[in-house]
Amino acid sequence: MNIAERASIRAAAPRDIDAIVGIVNEAIASRGALDECPKTREDGKLWFSTHDERYVMLVAVDAEGHVVGFGSLNRHLPEHDACSGVATLWCFLASGAQRRGLGTLLVSELERHARNHAFHKIVARTFPANRGSRRLLRNFGYRVVGVHKRDAVIDGTYTDIMVLEKLLSPGHYKLGNPGTFE
Repeated sequence: MNIAERASIRAAAPRDIDAIVGIVNEAIASRGALDECPKTREDGKLWFSTHDERYVMLVAVDAEGHVVGFGSLNRHLPEHDACSGVATLWCFLASGAQRRGLGTLLVSELERHARNHAFHKIVARTFPANRGSRRLLRNFGYRVVGVHKRDAVIDGTYTDIMVLEKLLSPGHYKLGNPGTFE
């Protein structure tokens, strides 16, 4: 039986903050996160405080009760209320829990939650070199909508950031004409 078959997904609680920060710091150290500096417990408390019933933070817990992954739906462009139907997805797994189906469990639950809370689209960002993240998102039908060239500086080197999206509902929209950039 693999780890995903024995794992459970639940809402994150304050007691999970240290584990979440540890998982993020593993991702930062391995250059799998869009950050360069390690995060602190205070950073974790701040993340936790920005989540609620709609913008959920979930954890994956193994059979022994250890938090081995987390995912969240985050505010996308919070300064613009017209974008309230869009969430930004985060999904991180502890190094020993990767490639075992936990990302699939977390993203499945986050998408279910998003549909039940009136989100019509999810946006995700990753490094183009992060093949695991890209594979997970591709398996869920996310499409690449662009690459922000030299958007980050990691280890003193410019790094691109890939932006992906998934439409959760057809919705009604007005097709715009982007015109030209002259």
